[in-house]
Amino acid sequence: MVTRRGKLDDSPGRYGWDGGYGTSWYVDPAEDLIGILLTQRLFDSASGPQVLHDFWTTVYQALGD
Repeated sequence: MVTRRGKLDDSPGRYGWDGGYGTSWYVDPAEDLIGILLTQRLFDSASGPQVLHDFWTTVYQALGD
């Protein structure tokens, strides 16, 4: 669970999971949001592939529009 905002896609109260085989899901009660990303891209580093970061950044940017 995220306890403080550190990046654009960090929202306090947000919880979920990034899987090593290219999956990611999070629930953000404050934004009334559920997001699921399914790829066929194995995580090749601890921070995950760029598509993961791009997806969540885009999701949160779209909330502001």
